[in-house]
Amino acid sequence: MDDLCNWMIDYDQARRQVSDMNTYRLDGQIDLLYGGIESKAGFFTFNFSERVVGDMWLPRDLFRRYADEDLEEPIAGRWYDLQYLQGQALHFKELAVGYASEARKGFNWGARVKFLLGHEAMFLENENWVVREDEEGGLFTDGNFAVRSAGFGHYAEGEPLFRLFSARNAGVALDAGLNYQYNDHWSFFASVRDLGGITWRRGLNQRMMPSTFSSLMEEVDVTFDDLVNVPAETTKSFRTNLPARVMAGGRYQFENKHTVNGLATARFYEEEMEIGVSLGYALPITSWLDGTVNYAIFNKTYNNVGAGLAMEFGNVQFYVASDNVLSVFSPTSATNNHFQTGLNLIWNKPEEDEQKPTANRETIQPDDEILQEQVQPTTTAPKPQTSDDEDIAYFTLKSQFSSQEPGQEIDAIYVDVYRYNKSGEKQLIHTSRYPSNEFEVTLYRIHSLHELTVRAYGYEPLVYQFFPESDGLNRNFKLNPRGGSTGK
Repeated sequence: MDDLCNWMIDYDQARRQVSDMNTYRLDGQIDLLYGGIESKAGFFTFNFSERVVGDMWLPRDLFRRYADEDLEEPIAGRWYDLQYLQGQALHFKELAVGYASEARKGFNWGARVKFLLGHEAMFLENENWVVREDEEGGLFTDGNFAVRSAGFGHYAEGEPLFRLFSARNAGVALDAGLNYQYNDHWSFFASVRDLGGITWRRGLNQRMMPSTFSSLMEEVDVTFDDLVNVPAETTKSFRTNLPARVMAGGRYQFENKHTVNGLATARFYEEEMEIGVSLGYALPITSWLDGTVNYAIFNKTYNNVGAGLAMEFGNVQFYVASDNVLSVFSPTSATNNHFQTGLNLIWNKPEEDEQKPTANRETIQPDDEILQEQVQPTTTAPKPQTSDDEDIAYFTLKSQFSSQEPGQEIDAIYVDVYRYNKSGEKQLIHTSRYPSNEFEVTLYRIHSLHELTVRAYGYEPLVYQFFPESDGLNRNFKLNPRGGSTGK
């Protein structure tokens, strides 16, 4: 096999720049299949993904050992403290099913159960391991160091390289989140991801590092070769947890649909917790192009400037993003490397008839239960104009809305007001969204037929026709839930 450790590293420079403990992380995911289906009960998702997760802690003395060798320093008798050398690496597939609820009173929640199908795993066990060099160049160790693995026999000669499923080592993980829409502008959210792990029971192997050896690099190659080709030396199972992530943040949306968001994250590893914060800005550039920029502080670095683009062409969406743009162009010199891209295919359900509602004069009449009147309207013919009316150029239209379903509230309404001209054509004279269950608007008082159209999320549209009154119109309406839903 090829030398796994044939890396070009300037150990002297590395020794000068690294800290006493140095953390290296890898988290890669490819969605082989991802989809979602909307229903009356909520939104269901499913995904089948390939994932690689790893983290390693390397002490400074590991770099110092090989820097001394490169500089031909006298190293006989020197001790190198490697007792904090730790790490794990996992390769698995993720089969997940998720659900997101409809928003009610500003709240909605979601959860996803993930079944983990393990392919390979490697886990390091270290008990106060230190290394000493003798005068002949041999290495002596104190303490114990072992490498435990699962599934590495798959790399043996003659074994298939590609496996779609592997349920011999399995586990379960959970994602969950909550979102609260406070008003038209502010929303807040929190979530937890990758809460769980895999128990490895099949294809196990273990190799203890010997007390003496000639080269640490060669010993790494020998260890990997033994884990692949030597029959298993242990049947003792072990468990690896995914690096769970907890996130919380908020978002503010301007009237022009631009958005500012902030996010705080905490990620939990076997040996430590990593905290990060970010601030982002999202803006619609054109009808088919959206952009984002963000700044983040994580992994003790402060130079992470990110950007992203999302493009939509009919039923096709394409996106590309990075939390550290410089790492895309210079990955070897960056502390944090991140890149994400994908392609989405969208099938919209047929549009409902509510886009063009029509007045139902048989059900929406002044004496109907749906209309709770405070002032008797005139719905059949305009009131004769008097000299007093000629001095009143405006009238006020005010309405309040409640649900036919007891105990349900209406948080926002969409209002359109039309006026019919002499030829019978309908003209839009007012449109707006109100973040409450009532509205008030002042309009020109022209004695012609007017039409009020009101929509609320989860309810059937309501249409009411009227003639303007000199002293205004004040009405209370009740909305019917759509399709048996209780609305928002």
